[in-house]
Amino acid sequence: MTSNTHARLKGAGILFLLFSFFLCLTAEAMGQTIYEYKDESGAVVITDKPPDKKAKSVKKYEYKAEEYPSPSPRSAGPEEKGVKFQQPGEGATPPTAPEDLEKQRKEEFQKYQAEEKNRREEAARQLEQEAMKPVQGTRENVRRQNELLDRAQKIRTGQEPLPAPKE
Repeated sequence: MTSNTHARLKGAGILFLLFSFFLCLTAEAMGQTIYEYKDESGAVVITDKPPDKKAKSVKKYEYKAEEYPSPSPRSAGPEEKGVKFQQPGEGATPPTAPEDLEKQRKEEFQKYQAEEKNRREEAARQLEQEAMKPVQGTRENVRRQNELLDRAQKIRTGQEPLPAPKE
């Protein structure tokens, strides 16, 4: 056998292996069944293998690739990848659009930021009130008042964590 023929056979073999590999991938993606159940100890188990007869409250989820759109190129959650789990007998609920999810996340984050700002402002105001209480003008008291005012400013700007709530 010549080296030219050997190279051709080697190239054909590699192409055949690649083709076989991709054929196996597409066969696996045709459908998937996932089981969720509780084992004897009460732990929740999620697997693609059918459970034993001893399993409690078995839920079966089925996924068929041809029913759903292809996954997006970026990393996305299951609802964005086209995976739609549905329990038998339940009506399908439409997945929330990614834009709506992003808008909801932004609103929740803004609400969290406003609450955090209010908590910081309240904690700083309490420290400032404590610092402004009339005390004897000793060095120690003046130093403590300055420390409280500095700490209030750091809390307000987020450089220091909020103090633990007093019980």
